[in-house]
Amino acid sequence: MPSKVDQEGGSVVWSVGDTRIWRFPLAYAPEVSAMSDSFNELYLRGFKLADLRVEKQNDGWCLFIRDKKIFSAKPEHGGAIRLNPHLMSLHWLSKMYEAVGDLHAKDLTAAYMLRGEYEITGSVSWYGGKFIGRRFANGERFTESHLICAAKNLPFGTLVRVTTPATGRSVVVRVTDRFKEHKNRLLDISQAAAEVLGIKRMGVAKAKFEVIGRVDNIGGL
Repeated sequence: MPSKVDQEGGSVVWSVGDTRIWRFPLAYAPEVSAMSDSFNELYLRGFKLADLRVEKQNDGWCLFIRDKKIFSAKPEHGGAIRLNPHLMSLHWLSKMYEAVGDLHAKDLTAAYMLRGEYEITGSVSWYGGKFIGRRFANGERFTESHLICAAKNLPFGTLVRVTTPATGRSVVVRVTDRFKEHKNRLLDISQAAAEVLGIKRMGVAKAKFEVIGRVDNIGGL
């Protein structure tokens, strides 16, 4: 099974494939193991990339696959890393995008290039607020917790890792919308993605873009 939990000293590490998603305090090992089992059960059935999402419920920010909640983020899950539950759950989602990209991304072709490259530097901008509730070009409806981007012509479902030197942080986003490149701005990412990168106050930031590949279906027999 792709999801597993390993004990490392006083912590448990949840991984999907070869990607480490998060390190939890050891006290939460039973919860993390149950989450891993839930993920593997859904993985056997198969699901779409868009089925993997973060959503707010009464008990806080939760990681969902389809309509099944697999885990709820709590402040204490971060251990020494002090993140609010919303930002923590977004980090999980970004790492899971990276993991499923490693497991299921289609081979890259010329259609997945940004200005003729799979890895390129440029500028990134973000959008949110007034766009929440509207539909993307691919038909999905925008929420405050989408880790997505708009691109000029990358195929929908393409995963792109965005890293900004201003903060040293990375986030993996998926293409759901269209964007008219402006000067050196290559992608327009969601507000949630900008929060993960720590560039929300900047508006526009320099970034490195790495196209991971396109993912449609995940798992399945």
